[in-house]
Formats: sequence, structure tokens, C-alpha cells
Amino acid sequence: MVNLIKKQKLVLISVIITSLVATGFAFAQGEKKAEEPQVIKLSLADALKMAEENNPQVALSKLAVEKAELAQKEIKYQDKKTPEQIKNDFEIKYGMEMGKKNAEFGLKMAQAGVDATLRNIRFGVEAAYYGALAARDNVKIAQDALKRQEELLKIAEAKLKAGMIAKRDLMDAQVQVARAQAAVSTAELGKQKAYINLKKLLNIDLEKEIELTDAFDYKPAENAVDLNKLIEDAQQKRMDIVEAQGKLDIAQLDFDLTSKVYPSNTFKYKEKEYALQEAKMNLENTKQDVEAEVREILLDLQEAVANIPVLDKSVEMAKESLRLAKLSFEAGMMRRVDVSQAEETLKQVELQRNQAIYNYNLAKIRLENVVYIPVSGGISTGAGSTSTPGGFPSQNELQNTGSATGGALY
Repeated sequence: MVNLIKKQKLVLISVIITSLVATGFAFAQGEKKAEEPQVIKLSLADALKMAEENNPQVALSKLAVEKAELAQKEIKYQDKKTPEQIKNDFEIKYGMEMGKKNAEFGLKMAQAGVDATLRNIRFGVEAAYYGALAARDNVKIAQDALKRQEELLKIAEAKLKAGMIAKRDLMDAQVQVARAQAAVSTAELGKQKAYINLKKLLNIDLEKEIELTDAFDYKPAENAVDLNKLIEDAQQKRMDIVEAQGKLDIAQLDFDLTSKVYPSNTFKYKEKEYALQEAKMNLENTKQDVEAEVREILLDLQEAVANIPVLDKSVEMAKESLRLAKLSFEAGMMRRVDVSQAEETLKQVELQRNQAIYNYNLAKIRLENVVYIPVSGGISTGAGSTSTPGGFPSQNELQNTGSATGGALY
């Protein structure tokens, strides 16, 4: 009897242990599932916020300001320490004046660089987000085209059974379906690439899935764009203009200081005079480039605005043409190849419209930013990037701007 009770206890203990192990395993599995990456729903606003928080260029641009402020303080400190009698020496005076000007310029560029960095990041992310939207919508267009080809294939199969078409027509319908499937695969690959590009900019794990919650939007501007005002603003606020103007101011000071000591027939005088002329020409060339960029982007926007309504009508017409073609084909009044052509026309017009909306949105954000930063060059806003669109100076270049003209003491 005692042995029986012991056996029963052992069985009970075994059941409890097994139950606990199973429960623990289930709990661990539940924790594992909870930790598994979920689909990240991403709006444009979320993407912009994420980019600003995660991109180290923001911190670097702010650090550049601190370094420039420190350099300016150092110049002022050295100025106070230098005895008055020594300041009368030309080389000392020249070095101090040029050092002050370079420090002032470096701080101005660094301060402007903070805003430019944020704009650069936002511009890159917006462009990538719109590119991902376009790629996503291209997949939908390709999938819709595949469904239409599959419908035509079913019609062809029914007509073959009824003896209304030849087998060759059926085979052609099957080929068109295969082509449509390949087009879907190509569109899917394009979407994956666009999504990877966006995830890279946002420092999102490339293995994680993202779902874009925004859709392409076309809202014509209520007020006409004032081109002259845009150009005027750009030539005052653009970073490359500010940089060129600052270098001209430094070259002017350099020439003024040198010309007081060196006659016009000396090498030193001519060297500074040429440097001043070069800085003036560089500023004028930069202004011309800025104006050309503003005009070009406005033309891109106007082109997209003009194309979208036309393509809207074209899509409507293509849909109606396909509907009538299908009815004619079913009634035996049209060849299957003609219906397939009508379907292909609809797909191409839809793709063109999608591209036009992408062009419109891209031109719109380019126009918003062109007043402050160059936007016609490549987009480089990755986490490790030190470059900016359109050849805009990097943070390292901003930090070292002063040393380019010589005479700085820091």
C-alpha cells in the first residue's frame, strides 16, 4: 500500500513538472513571438521625425557650431593677450585681422549649416518616400494588368471550346499572362529596392517590413509661384551663395590689408588682387547657377502640373476603350490581339500618370528647398554620409572653411 502511494506521488510530481515545463515553453514561445519584428507602419511625417532623430549629421552640425564658437573665443582671447606694441607689427596685425574674419565666417557657416543639414535630411527622406510610393503603386498597376490579362485568357479558353478562335489565339493569351506575371515580378523588385533605400536613410533594419500609410496626392497650388521672388530669396539665403559671399569678404579684407603695405608692382599685391577677382567671379557664377537651378525646377513643376490632367483623361479613355474592346471580342467582332493592345495601352497610361505625380511631388519639395540648399545633385542623407545634395559642403568642410584663405590663427 505504501509503495502504491509513493508511485502515485511520483506520477503526480512528474505530471506537475511536465506541465510546468510545457507552460514555460509556451510562455517562452509567446515572448519570442512578441519580440519578432512586426510590420512598421510609416507615414511621411513619421519618416521625417525618425530621420531627424537618428541621423548623426544633426549632432555633427551642432558640434560644428560649438567648434566655430570656440575658435572665435580663442581669437578674442589671443587678441587681448597680445601687447599693443606688438600689434603694430604688420604680420601680427594681418594674422589677427584675418583670423577674426575667418572665425566670424566659420561661425556663420556653421550656424547656417544646422538648418541646411535638417533641410537636406528632410529633402532626402521625402524624395525617397515618394520614390517608394511610386514603386508601390507600380506594383498595383502591374497586378491589375495581370488580372485583366487573366480575364482575357478565360474568355479565350471559353471561345476556343466553342470553336470561335484558333488554338494559336489561346497560346498568345497565355503568353500575355506570362508577360504580365513577369512585369509584376519586376515591379516587386523595384519596390523592394525603393523600400531598402528608404530604410537605409531611416536606419531601419533591412530585414523588417514597412508599410507606407500615405498615398500620392496631387493638389495644384492655389497661388501662382513668383519666380522673381524665388530667385531673390535664393540669392540671399542659399548656402552656396552665403559661402561665396563670405569668401569674397575674406578676400577683400586680405587685399585691403596687403595693399596698404605692398605696392601694386609687387608679387604679393598681385597675388591678393587675383584672389579678390577670382572670389568676385565665383560669387557671380554661383548666383547664375542658383538662378538657373530655380528656373529649371519651376519648369519641372509646371510640366508635371500640365501633364497630370491630360493623363487623367487618358486613363479614363483607355479604360473605356478596353471595356468596349472586351465586349467586341466576346461578341466575335474584334481580335484578341487588339484587346490585348488596349489593355497594354491602359497599363502604360497608368504608369505614366503615376510617374507624373511622382515628378510633381518631387519638383514641389525641390522648389521648397532650392531657396536654401542645392537640390539638383545626388541625394546623400545616409547615416554615415558627410555629403549633401548638389555638392553642398560637408560638416568637415564647414569646420575647416576658415583655413582655406590663410591667415587664421586657429
